[in-house]
Amino acid sequence: MQYEHFGIDIRDGAARVTLDGPGDPRLSDFCDEFLDLVLRLQEDNAVRAILVTDGEHAFELSHDYVTMSEEIQVAGGFENQATWLETSGKMITVIQECAKPVVCATRGDIRGLGLGFFMSGDVRLASSTASFTAPDLTRGLMPEWGLTHTLPRLLSPGRALEFLWSGRTMPASEAYFAGLIDRVLEDAAYEETLEAMLARLAQLPQPLVRLTKLATQQSDQFDLTSMLSYEFEAQQQCWQSPESTESLMAWQQNRRPVFHAPTEPEDDE
Repeated sequence: MQYEHFGIDIRDGAARVTLDGPGDPRLSDFCDEFLDLVLRLQEDNAVRAILVTDGEHAFELSHDYVTMSEEIQVAGGFENQATWLETSGKMITVIQECAKPVVCATRGDIRGLGLGFFMSGDVRLASSTASFTAPDLTRGLMPEWGLTHTLPRLLSPGRALEFLWSGRTMPASEAYFAGLIDRVLEDAAYEETLEAMLARLAQLPQPLVRLTKLATQQSDQFDLTSMLSYEFEAQQQCWQSPESTESLMAWQQNRRPVFHAPTEPEDDE
């Protein structure tokens, strides 16, 4: 797999996706590549977990606001942006619907549209030096990339409004205590900690990962009785899974599980 905007390293059951390529990318090309990338990783049996992290660039994406402001003055200006909005929506959705765990991690400054991209991960990690800046709403445009869904659920509605309306920057420590990120990593142990997490995820049975991801996504939509019913059905699927059987045997024998799926990428033809 080769892409202009992303670096890919698949090994030991995990895909490490880094933001590379030219700075300030054309967003349509960036999103098209990412959609293709995630769909291919979803089908790759050598990939059991996906990490998206800073490479040459941080999670910093932006519109061409000069062109947008010119287009909005003429009839059909918004229609020219509709395709882009639909594409960015697909980009967030493909992460949420991916059966494999998607971890987003950063050492840099998350700002602009990159905040929505980063927040779409199942788990969000940051070094102690990272920071998070709300979109600049003084342009008169709504927050995008699902931020109106994720921020109120993570921060509370009031804190989400304060963050968005103020346009301020949160350091990693505040972002953690507010609920914006799930863990702060010491900078000196950043890479080591990420590798340990990927190794852990690669050893979990795939059906278990998929079912727990779906459960957490649905938990705020159903009552306790419904979720207990889901757990019953999901547990039955786990018991019937060869990977869960192998994990139970490995646990009893105090060894690492051995799955039949490959842990190295297949050759592209």
